[in-house]
Amino acid sequence: MGNMHSFVVTAYKDPQNLTRLVSRLGGYPVFIHVDASSVAIDDALMDRYNAMDNVYAEKRYVISWGSYKHLLALLELLRRAVDNTDGDGYVHLISGQDILIRSDEEFHQFFDGDRHIYMDCRTIDQMEPHQKSMYQWKNRLWRYNYWNKVVHGLRNIDIALQKAFHLVNDNFGGVKNIAQGLVWMSLPVEAARYVLDFVDSHPRFMKDLYQAQIPEEFLFQTVLVNSPFAVDIVPDNLRYMDWHKRNGSLPAYLDESDYPKAIESGCFFARIIDSGISKEFLRSAGYDVE
Repeated sequence: MGNMHSFVVTAYKDPQNLTRLVSRLGGYPVFIHVDASSVAIDDALMDRYNAMDNVYAEKRYVISWGSYKHLLALLELLRRAVDNTDGDGYVHLISGQDILIRSDEEFHQFFDGDRHIYMDCRTIDQMEPHQKSMYQWKNRLWRYNYWNKVVHGLRNIDIALQKAFHLVNDNFGGVKNIAQGLVWMSLPVEAARYVLDFVDSHPRFMKDLYQAQIPEEFLFQTVLVNSPFAVDIVPDNLRYMDWHKRNGSLPAYLDESDYPKAIESGCFFARIIDSGISKEFLRSAGYDVE
């Protein structure tokens, strides 16, 4: 039996949970990108990961919030994952603050013979105004750190000018049927390969996309909604999350009160996990926690 499942993981903090996640995924190919500015996940830990037979780990990009560089990191890992997964297999995009909450048996039974794309997805008519604004007002400073005070100030001025002159963007490279959703998803290898081929052959689309706020939340959804794979999209990414500000985070850091709800949801993954706050959740999910 070959590699029916592989995992693309991006991380920047909580090395304890990342190590826990890597250990749990020991039977699968795992491809990890760690934010190059991370001090929590150090080079010694990266070397430990790369010493494992099933893991490839790199620190390549310094990633700021909303940056196109996170998308670059994901795409480069996705290429590796596609090359190392059977043609009828699945690639799962997760973060280092996720955890698998079901057994391998349940996992394989669910995806065996399935070709659906499980991703958060909404079309223009389903988007909230703040989601539409993420592409309607271009970020012409997309190559620079969003949270740099000068960059942030200049960007706010530029957006104000766009609004004043009614320069509303409505397309990426001529594609107007835009769709949006979280980048954490599970998709068949052939759908992942289709997205990679589209990226390679549509430079204008990608240049426009990079000027969106959080471009990673538009690429897969927009490409796949406008593809032959559109009929296979299930708008459920199988990731349990609580979109309330709780435990100092939005989405919430999960705690023991979330475990029954996570299991009842039918999801396979849970996020966001914090090694301290989520201890009892992790214990309930069968993980050894110090």
